[in-house]
Amino acid sequence: MSPAIVRAERAAQPKEELPRLLGSRPEQNDPHCCREISLAGRVWELSQDSKGCREVQLAIEEASDDVRRGLLAEIAGHVLDAMRCPHANHVLQKCITCSRPQDCQFIVDEIMACNGFVELAARHKYGCRIIQRLLERCPLQVERIAAAILSDVSGIARHPYGNYVLQNLLEHGTPAHRHRLAEELRQEIVAICQDSFGSAVVAAALSKLCKEDAISLARAIVQEQGLLTFMAHARHGHAAVRTILQALDGPDLAKARELLSAELPSLKVSRYGRVVASWIDTEGRKSAVPVSALKHKEKSQQPAGVIFSCEPSR
Repeated sequence: MSPAIVRAERAAQPKEELPRLLGSRPEQNDPHCCREISLAGRVWELSQDSKGCREVQLAIEEASDDVRRGLLAEIAGHVLDAMRCPHANHVLQKCITCSRPQDCQFIVDEIMACNGFVELAARHKYGCRIIQRLLERCPLQVERIAAAILSDVSGIARHPYGNYVLQNLLEHGTPAHRHRLAEELRQEIVAICQDSFGSAVVAAALSKLCKEDAISLARAIVQEQGLLTFMAHARHGHAAVRTILQALDGPDLAKARELLSAELPSLKVSRYGRVVASWIDTEGRKSAVPVSALKHKEKSQQPAGVIFSCEPSR
């Protein structure tokens, strides 16, 4: 048969028959499969490139568990470098968010193999992201990482990136982690609350801790001379002040209000302090003014010697 006749017969075949005639397998026409094949042996190289890292992330996201494990195997041995890379850190985050926790054990192992690296990574622009993803996705595997973070609460809390790691630990950690964090915060409460980033951690802690730990932390702040009013003037601190007022009751709450009320003139001319002053004024009108007015009215209407209630009429 002449070549011209063969070409004519092939051209006449339906398009869906072409893969069969060519002897190709269906998966070879799968774009996902083609992507994975093209990345094989080049995952770490591409992960360090601004465009290549996007291809790797897409492949990790779309791959099956078995194929994904193969891609992750090419990242193994490069975890610490990936945590410091502006591009590869995104690949490492995708590995953690798309894989089963047990498949990410090599990431935890490489981090913990370098003594002191957790504390450094928590302060790093990109490394802090990896620590947070591990806390979110691998809670049963990060006990040692959490312990390392909790060993340096004061330093990490006052860092522009580290404070987010502690807030993440408050959100995703265990009750034991939160309790230990509360204890560490109380020990360095003045230094932490006087720092802009540290006060953000304290504000988050007051809303995430159990009632007993939140009250204990709030009392520690109120007992330090001038600390509550200092926080009332600060960007993150003023939000913590409101949480403190909500956490306390009885004599502790009365003392906190007294301290803030004594500083109302200065609070009212401060950008964040005026917000606190507004809360104090509002609470004062709710609790004091209506009750005193009601007492005066009832006294004028009741005969002498009669015991009466100060509860508002309904």
